[in-house]
Amino acid sequence: MLLFLISGGVGSAQDFNLKNNREEIGIYVYTEGGAAYMPNIGFKDYSTSVSTGGISVSGGYSDFNVSTEIGYNFLGGIGYALNNNLSLELEAGFISNNIPSFTSNFDVTINGTSGSISGITFPLNGASIQQIPICMNLVIMNPDLSFRPMVGIGLGACPTRMDLGTYRLDLTQIGAGVYDLDAGSYTATPFLIKLKAGLGYSFSPNLDVGVRAFVNILTGSDFGDGFQSNVYSVIGVNGNMTVRF
Repeated sequence: MLLFLISGGVGSAQDFNLKNNREEIGIYVYTEGGAAYMPNIGFKDYSTSVSTGGISVSGGYSDFNVSTEIGYNFLGGIGYALNNNLSLELEAGFISNNIPSFTSNFDVTINGTSGSISGITFPLNGASIQQIPICMNLVIMNPDLSFRPMVGIGLGACPTRMDLGTYRLDLTQIGAGVYDLDAGSYTATPFLIKLKAGLGYSFSPNLDVGVRAFVNILTGSDFGDGFQSNVYSVIGVNGNMTVRF
């Protein structure tokens, strides 16, 4: 009887340790989805000039800012718990926001005669910006807790497409009609720094759900045709589900 109890106790202890090892070190997958917002995308000042047939023309813009509406995002990732507190994650996602308008100052000089338009807002139709953030995260989280706070930082890249849609130019006051001008589509792949934090609840050793907030900081965006931005950000709040193996 004593031998049976001892052997049973050893077996239970081994099972307990194996469960702890699975919780502390192992692979997990997760998904998130929710709202995303870009406060503002500001572009560097830009100017260009051309001279032909005795006519010299130069022009440019300054304080060019693109505003966005609240959009959506979702992502999926795979993580590996290095120990009971530290994990590495690889994730990729999708973010989409509509662009209602942009504001800017414009300057034009023709053969030394200058003109400017300041602080004008251009409403846009069908304009949007889509991003595919891809990053590697370092995350601090203790999976042994029922309530699981987490913080993380990630580095990566964010392929981006900005479609400015069309701008309606109304010249009916001078008898020239209405024109929908194509504002163009532009792409860039800025460097991504991601900060995130959240709180989850464990329903079992293998499943937890929670809420997470994030900030994506994007630097070095060159969309071409003079559209360059030093830094802008995306903020969001997501629901989260994590499955551990």
